[in-house]
Amino acid sequence: TGGPNALVELLDGLGADFPLPILLVQHITASFLEGFVSWLEGVCPFRVVIARDDEMPAPGKVYLAPPDRHLKVVAGCLRTDAGDPVCAQRPSGTVLFRSMAQGLGRQSLGVLLTGMGEDGAEGLLALRNAGGHTLAEDASTTVVYGMPGAAVRLGAVCESLPLPAIAPRILELMTPRQEVC
Repeated sequence: TGGPNALVELLDGLGADFPLPILLVQHITASFLEGFVSWLEGVCPFRVVIARDDEMPAPGKVYLAPPDRHLKVVAGCLRTDAGDPVCAQRPSGTVLFRSMAQGLGRQSLGVLLTGMGEDGAEGLLALRNAGGHTLAEDASTTVVYGMPGAAVRLGAVCESLPLPAIAPRILELMTPRQEVC
């Protein structure tokens, strides 16, 4: 709930020159996904695509989980699968974050924005425990504090920030002198 607008604000804040690929899990009905991809590409500075198996993620591109499939990073490539739902979700943010924790560890950054339920919280904890940096949207700017709140309660969040501060913080974290939690 509130995710698309929050996502646009975050992506706009990163800017068209953002040097990393962006992997995205959006809880959305399969019949709306193609339209969402088109809309998002029209309102943000990035190329937006539905992720495909064995695709190597490229900088400056947003990869969305396909309908009813989990998105993972395995050996540097994107993988999708129809594994069991996690937190009643497929795709699941927790599945993506866990794969990032296993494959990227300290080189990963996970962000959890507004939304209902608890999806993403346990995966964000795995990412943080693997040495990655984790951010969650602060309650002051969320439409629904469900997912970020669950992550905060688990101790999965390095920093809880208002939405307008998340993109600038990501850009700061990309500089070599910044310390992670």
